[in-house]
Amino acid sequence: MASLQTSPIKARADEDTLESIVVWAQLNSKAIGIGVVVVVLAIGLYFVIHQTSLNKEANAERDYFNAQRSVQAGNVALAQADLEKMLPRYTGTISGTLGAILLAQLQFQAGKFSDGIKTLEGAAVTAPSSMVSSVRGLIAAGYIDQQKYAEAAKAYLQAATEAPFPAEQESFRADAARAYAMGGNTAEALKLWKAIAENQDSPRASEARVRVGELTATAAAK
Repeated sequence: MASLQTSPIKARADEDTLESIVVWAQLNSKAIGIGVVVVVLAIGLYFVIHQTSLNKEANAERDYFNAQRSVQAGNVALAQADLEKMLPRYTGTISGTLGAILLAQLQFQAGKFSDGIKTLEGAAVTAPSSMVSSVRGLIAAGYIDQQKYAEAAKAYLQAATEAPFPAEQESFRADAARAYAMGGNTAEALKLWKAIAENQDSPRASEARVRVGELTATAAAK
């Protein structure tokens, strides 16, 4: 992936541009009126914030890929240490969120499920909105690995409320239904599958009808 890092020459040009905006506003404040000066200065402030955001994302991306390379080289301890250092610096960035996901995966692999879920819970609070539902889904997967099916189902349902697209929302609800069924909560699983089955436009409607039949038969046999 191409780096977003701004070159020193570009950075200096950006500073010169901002300085020119501020100086122009100061020299022309009486002529253009205070309201327009405020607008011009606001544009300058946005310019600085936007550039800072780009630099932060670029640095986060660099540190994330360095950690990935450590994992690929088999140096998991170094990768984990680097990720733990990077997360506080890059909260809210795409690569910072990916770093949290990678750290949680390493923690899960080490059997530290509580630590992994804690890492993901923190990431879900600050992650870009487009990534929150995916982080919630991974939290649910961590609960599944611990056989905590009720907690997993709740996490999937929360992911469904945060997912941006209907298809993704329904996918998480189907995952929640499976988790409930795995935990023996047939009533809640049936409720979710029936709702999906009633949606004639759903690509999961056929599967949902099958699951409803299976769960209904299982409940009747008890």
